[in-house]
Parts: sequence; structure tokens; C-alpha cells
Amino acid sequence: MRSRAALGCSLLALAPLVGQEVASARVVTAIRIEGGSVDDRRFAQAALGLKPGQMVDPAAFQQALTAVRLVDRYRTVEGTFGGSGEILLRLDPLLPLETWRWEGDPLPADLRKTLLPEVRKGQRLGTQRLALLERSAEQRLREAGYRQADVKAVVDEGGRQLHLVLSLGAPRLIQEVRLEGDPAPYTREYLLKVAGITPGRTHWTPIVQREAQRRLRQRLVKDRRMEGSIRLAPADGEGGVLVLEVKPGPEVTLKAKGMDLLGPVLWGRPRLLEFVPLARAERYSPSVLDEGDGRIAAYYRDQGYPEVKVSHERVVAAGTAERPEAVTITYTVETGPRRVLGTVRFEGNRELSDAELARAVSLPKRFLFLSPHAKSEAMKALEDRLTAHYLQRGFPEVQVRRRVEVGKSGAVDVRLIIREGSRRFLDALVLELPSDPAFPRDRLARSLLLSLADHPVSVRGTQRYRSDRRHLQGFEGTLEPTPEGARLSFKPPLPLVRNDLALVVSDLRQRLSSVGSANPQVKISFEDDETHPVVRIQVPAQPLDRTRRLVVQGSDRTRAEAVLRESGLASGIPLNPAKLDEGQVQLGGLGAFQRVDLLTMKDLPGQENQPWERGDLALRLQERSPWVFTESFGYDKTQGYHFGLNAQRLNVGGMGRTLDFGLRAGDQTLDSPFLRKAFPTGDIKRSVDSYSIGYTDPWFLPGSLDTLLAPRTRFRVEGAYIEEAQAAFFARRRRFTPSLEWKISPVQSVQLGYRFERVEVASNTDSNGVPLLADQDLFLLARTPARSIISAPYLQVVVDRRDKPFDPTQGTFFFGRLELANQVFGTSINSSFVKLDLRQQWNWPMGFHAENGVVMASVRLGLARPTAQSAKDLPLSERFFGGGSFTVRGVEPDMLGDVQRTDSLGNLLPQPIPLGGQGLAVVNLEYRFPLFGMQSVWAEVFLDSGQVYRSLTAETDPVTLQRIPPSFPPLRTTLGVGLILKLGIPLKLEYAADWKRIMGRPRTQDERDTQLKSLLISAGFQF
Repeated sequence: MRSRAALGCSLLALAPLVGQEVASARVVTAIRIEGGSVDDRRFAQAALGLKPGQMVDPAAFQQALTAVRLVDRYRTVEGTFGGSGEILLRLDPLLPLETWRWEGDPLPADLRKTLLPEVRKGQRLGTQRLALLERSAEQRLREAGYRQADVKAVVDEGGRQLHLVLSLGAPRLIQEVRLEGDPAPYTREYLLKVAGITPGRTHWTPIVQREAQRRLRQRLVKDRRMEGSIRLAPADGEGGVLVLEVKPGPEVTLKAKGMDLLGPVLWGRPRLLEFVPLARAERYSPSVLDEGDGRIAAYYRDQGYPEVKVSHERVVAAGTAERPEAVTITYTVETGPRRVLGTVRFEGNRELSDAELARAVSLPKRFLFLSPHAKSEAMKALEDRLTAHYLQRGFPEVQVRRRVEVGKSGAVDVRLIIREGSRRFLDALVLELPSDPAFPRDRLARSLLLSLADHPVSVRGTQRYRSDRRHLQGFEGTLEPTPEGARLSFKPPLPLVRNDLALVVSDLRQRLSSVGSANPQVKISFEDDETHPVVRIQVPAQPLDRTRRLVVQGSDRTRAEAVLRESGLASGIPLNPAKLDEGQVQLGGLGAFQRVDLLTMKDLPGQENQPWERGDLALRLQERSPWVFTESFGYDKTQGYHFGLNAQRLNVGGMGRTLDFGLRAGDQTLDSPFLRKAFPTGDIKRSVDSYSIGYTDPWFLPGSLDTLLAPRTRFRVEGAYIEEAQAAFFARRRRFTPSLEWKISPVQSVQLGYRFERVEVASNTDSNGVPLLADQDLFLLARTPARSIISAPYLQVVVDRRDKPFDPTQGTFFFGRLELANQVFGTSINSSFVKLDLRQQWNWPMGFHAENGVVMASVRLGLARPTAQSAKDLPLSERFFGGGSFTVRGVEPDMLGDVQRTDSLGNLLPQPIPLGGQGLAVVNLEYRFPLFGMQSVWAEVFLDSGQVYRSLTAETDPVTLQRIPPSFPPLRTTLGVGLILKLGIPLKLEYAADWKRIMGRPRTQDERDTQLKSLLISAGFQF
């Protein structure tokens, strides 16, 4: 009875405590934030990480307040959690920084601009950023030699004023340099000058030490004393004393026997000094010379000399063996014959035929038809391809060895010895998932399809999928849901490929990570009953994390709306690493930040031991200067020279918007006879000058246009004044162009825009300023109005799958643009038209990583026609022109198609005037390849064929009133060669000639007069 009574009393005593615990955790009914701006409150809300309806105890509430204080833009943060469940948060924000000054010890003159360049007006300097400024300043001062430096940062006036109190302490100066060893032929003064050390003035820092050693070593190498050594270190127990030990060593002469002396110049072969690491080694040893043997031998084996032999000899040329003054190191190379791959034979293959294996290991030919050289990488490629072929066909235990021997013809014959092992098949993949609905079954089951195809092809109306892999044609998989998860059955049974199963597991882990699994766990087992072999993939129950809060630091000018929108890290979403990376990239692409760091709260200074969870995130930002200035220069014979100056105002309004100002000054602006002569455009003056202002919003009307083609819409509007001098005309354009752009995928974009343009056309002049044609004759003969108003909505689609836009080696490019300049949109009655421009490019690499060059083919088709009876022809500024770079390169720029030779009175013009046309067709085929093995200098051969068609429809003769059918002359074909200098953006020097001229066929007078008369200079490969 006593024990029962005691137990009852204990339970009664515990009851109030339990009631207190239950009462302490309350449901949040409302959250109210007072004080500060809208941005202050939004950042505080994101850091708070609490929502109405959430159970919160006092400890969690205090932790939430700590997170808000870590935003580091508030002087004080106070909060209460009322008994009704309402959270009240009061903010007292810091004011933007206006001025700052250094106090205490004088700031060294050489550090005034580099000590704290990150301090700018407008910053909110809280305790976290003040501590970071102090640490950064002290670190830089210590690196400059002030080991005892101390910096204190204090703000007053609510954050407007920053005081930086500096205490430098005694600097660590180099008072004396003690020279050891025999530095002859160098003197003490010369060595100190080279090292950049002045005793009594130079501070001793790690940077000074590294720079001095680098300079001294560089001096020895320039003087060919590669065997010399240097030691630079403080003297033991003597403050301010530096020991410099220099052993210059002998002068070294490197020679080679058996190596082509012109190889580095003509064939791009590394120089001898690049093979032998004497210049890069910090200290000489005989092993350095042995390493040179190995590098030279490896290089020649990679070039197809499998029997190469390399040796070296070091001979003292002056002095004694103990104290040499000059040595000669001679490398002797016996390359042997350069061999090509010969016959490839197979041994041990029982399941797969020789013919099938021969196709699998076939290597690309040199120059389309020559056998590849017997390089070491080619030998390895044969073995790797054969192994991969067997693995793809269900031989997981295959082993391949190679035997190499020289055949009778001198080619290298390869014998591949195969141990196939057992062949295994797979009847089905079974996926077992936890019953928790947080694991999306349909989404996770998609991972199974990677065992069948890279991009599964669904059979419409069924659950079956076909493979897109060449070796699995005819295989199908049926994906069916099961009570435990999903099952993918194969018909016929699929060859068991471990790499494909690894792809399935890897993709499954990524999908688990995307739903919040911190450490995705997947178990796999193979069940083989000899009739229905099955792979069972189990996903055990595991915790799924979600974002809890986001603490944003350093966003001073950038609005909270832009930061939170671009990061995409709303509270409660699955903690997906890919999503985190995407948000970080999008913030970086906003153009507002110099640095974007996404961390967990435990990664913040002083928060390592706090009870933060994985979903507590911190975004540390460093804003960049809002103004960016760039300069440029360009030259192209079709447009002349130009100098460019651009100014960009980034992060306008704190929303990542951009305002840019552009100036393109060509010959029309500069009117420089010297530049006109240095960068000629032929007998006709050519120039494009423009003055523009543009505005870009990276996310236009969020929430309104997000349901269109892509989640975000980019808006851009630009106004420009352009003066354009071309072969056919001189035009002044006043252009206004707003557009909306959607990035549908990483390679595809769609743009919908509107072009309003007022154009004034006149006759152009020759290079001496003499008009080519009277203006009235131009309007009469070219049938073009003197003034036009173009008001045209347009649709543009771009699909770019090239690996590098300016220098592609593979991939395709498509461009399509449709313009509707009709009178209903405001186009003048004499200028209305419809215009379509289509372009397609293909690139194919030749050899491994395009080592043998690139084949490029492109097609362009342009169609346009007037849409009003009053418009007899297209305005001259809207017609298609051909000839020159990127079209038909054997024709003078813009001179393809009809040309006008006489004025209205029949007088012969000094220069033919191109008339352009309503149609354009261009086909290009090009092969470019490394010249002499050098990747920086390439050559090209190309064929261009194209034509400009004056009219696409029948016309009425004004005299006879008879209908004249359109004329479609044949394509004009030219052949050419070029030299490509890859200096960042490739620079091309090209020349081409008409195929009729090459073959001696008769040509028309127009073809003679419009043929290319000089080299074409252009940049890039795009057409």
C-alpha cells in the first residue's frame, strides 16, 4: 500500500511538470513584423523560418531570433511569443553607410587603396560584417609585414559613420642580408636588385619570400644556369637577418640529336627545354635528366614511333668535374620508323564474331582514308573499345589483353586476346520503396529506364518503352507499378551491364537527394534462378530534409524580392543539392554580386557549435560595383573598322535589371584617312556606326507571364541611331526594339519582339567621298523609297547545340526569324513586306577531340516579298545581300546577284551598284584542320555556293503591260582556302575564286567585275 501511495504521489507531482512542457510548445497563430523597410521585413521573415500553424517551443523561438540577428542589417532585433500564439518581431535596421575614416596609426601609403576595397557607400555594417572587415584588414596587414597589426571597426550615427582604428605595431623589416656560398659571377648588389630586397626598407613576408625566390630562379634560367640553386630563409636566432645562399652552377647547353630542329616551328612539337624540366625544377638532380628521357620517349610513342629510344650524356665543357663552369647535355633520340596500325586480330572470342568485333574497334581514319598512326593512345583505344563492346553485350567478367608486333609491311599488327567469361541476362528490375508518400513513386521509377535507354522512347498508349541505343534495337521494357514500388520487365531479356546498373543507382540517388535525403541510401542485389534473373533495388526508409530558413547577408542595394526569387529557396521545399546549385548560379547571373556563397548556418563564424539543422541555410553575398566599362575594336571588309565603348549600369532598382549605353564609332564618325587606309574596304566606303541605349529586365512581370513558354520572361528594350554605309546605299536608321525572350531549355530560346524603325536612304560614296550614284537615280533604278517607316512584330527561334559558339567542333545551330511589316502595324504604304530568314549549321569532329580537324556545313534561306500594291519592291535597307564573309566568299561583299551599271541616262557608273533581292540561298561546306600539328594555327578549304534573287514573283512591264516571270539564275560557286589564327576568338584570313575561273570556263561580265579582289578578314566561324 505504501509503495502504491508513493507511486501515486510521484505521478501527481509529475503532472504539473508535464503540463508546463505541453504549455511551453504552442502553435503559431500569426506573425507580425514591425519596423524597417519592406526588404528588412522580408529578409527577417526568411531568416525566422516560422509559419502559422507550426508548433514552436521557447528554445526554437530564441533560435529563430538568433537567425534574424545573423542577417546582420539590424541594430536590434526584439521578439515576443504571446500566449495567443502570435509572434511579434520588432526591427531597428542599420542605416546605409555614408562615410568612413581611418584613425590611430597612419595608414601605409601603399595600402590605402588595397587594404579594404570592399567597403562601399550604402552598406549595412552589422557585427558580423564588422568582424569580417577586422579580420580581412589584419590579415592583409600581416601579409604586408605588420605582424602585430590590430584593427577595430566601430559604427555610429545608426550605421552612417564607420571608424577604423588602426594599431600597426612594429613592422618586420629585413635589416641585413647575409650572403653565403660562392655567388660568382653575380655580385651582392645585383642579387639584391634582382630579388627586389632593400635592407632596412623591405618587409619580410611570405609573399616577398616567394617573389624573391621566383625572380632569382628566373634569372638563373635566363642565364642558362639551370643546375643552380637558391636558399632564402631567416637566420636562426637573429631577428631581421636574412640568409641568401646562391650556388649559380655551370652554364648549361642543351642539345639534341635525332630531333627535327624545325619541329617546334613547323609541327608544333614542344621545345627541348619543355621536355627536360630543368627550368621548372627547384633543385638540380640527375633524376631530372632521366625524367627528360621518359618525356621525350612518351611524346614520340604518342606520335606513332613505338620503337623510339632516348638517352642523354652530360659532358663538362669548361672547368673541372668538381667545379664545372659549363656543361653540355646532349639528348640522343633514335625514333625508328613511324608506323601505322595494321591488322587487328582476335583470339578467344566464342560468342561474338570477328566481323562484329572489327566494327566495334574501328578507329577514325586520318584525313578520311589513311590508317591511324600506331600511337599508344590508339592501342589503348582498341582495348577499351573491345572491352566496352563486351560489357554492353552482357559479359561482366570479360578480360582483354593486347599483343603488338610489327608485320611484314611495316605496320603494327595488334592481337587482342579475349577471355569472355559467362554471358548474363536480366529479365527485370524491381524497385522497392518505403510506404511514405514523401517518396514519389512515379518519379523514382523513371530511374529504372536508364538500364534500357539514355532517352527512353515511349510507345504511345502503353507502358512500354523502346531503347535508343544502337546495340539494343528491338529490346523493349514494360514499366508497371507494384504495391512495393515498380517493376521494369524486359523483352527479350536484357544483357546485364554493370555500368548501366550503376547509372540507375546514381540517378536514383540524385532523385532521392532532390526530395531531401541527406545521404541517399540504395541497396542492390542480384537474384538468379536461371530462368528469370532479376535485379532488386531497395530504397530503405530514410529521413528527408527540407529548407527551414534562409539567412541573407550582404544584400545592401539588391532588393529582397530579387534575392529570394532568384535563389528559389523558400521554406519547406526539399533540400535538393541541384536546386541549391541552381539558385546560386541564378544569383550569380543576376549581375549584382561579385561573390555568392551558399552555406549551412554552422559554416558561419561563431556558429559551429550552435544547434542548427541541415535545412538552416545562409547566403553570404558581396555586391559588385554597379558600373562596368568595356572597350572593343573590330575590322571586317564588309563593314570596315570600328571602335566600341560600352557602359553598363548593373542592378538597376536593386532587381538585377541592366541599363547599357553603347557607342560604335566607325569611319562615318571618325573620318580618319589614316585608319581608312590601314583598314581598307575596297573602292567603296563601308562603315557601320551606332549610338544605343538599352534596358534589360531578367524576369519581367513575375507571376503574370510565367505560364507561357518558360517559367521566366526576359524583357529588353533598345533604342538606337545607326548610320550604315554599304555598297548599295547609305542609310540612317532610328530604331526602337522591345522584345520578350523565353529560355525554353539550355539550348533553345524563343524571342517575340517588335521593331519600329525610321529609315532614310541615300546613295553611298566611294573611298574618296565621291557619290556612286545620284540619289534620284538610286530611288528610280533600285525602286526604293527615300524614306520608310518599318513597324514589324517578329518571332525568332534559336537552337544552339554547339560546344563552342565561336569555335565549334561539334553540334548544330538553327536560327529562324519571321517579320511581318504590314500596314496594319503602322508600316508606311510603300514599304510593307513579310520576311523569313532560316539558317542551319552542322559541325562534325574529325578524329579524337577534333585532332584532325572539323567539317562544317551550313545552309541559309531568305525569303521576302512586298505585301501592298503600292510597294513595288522591298525597301533597299530590307533586301537580302550576299557576297563576302559568311556567305559566298569568292564574291565581293554585297555584290552577289543583280548589279546596276548605268544611271538613268545610260551613263556608265564608276562602280557597279548591287540591288539586292527578295530571295537568298547560300550553301557552305568547309574543312578546317590544324596546320603542321599546331592547335593555334589552322588552315581551311571551303566551297561556297549561293545566289541573290531580285524578285520571287512575276512583274508587269510598265510599257507593254505584259507579265514578266521571275528570273532564277543558277547558284554561283566559289572555292577557297584560308588561314585561321586562334587568338581567343579565331581570326580568319581567306581568299576564294569562282570555280569557272579555276576551270577556265567562260564567265559573264558581272561575274568578272564582282569577283573577290583581295583577302577577306573576319572573326569566328558562325554563318
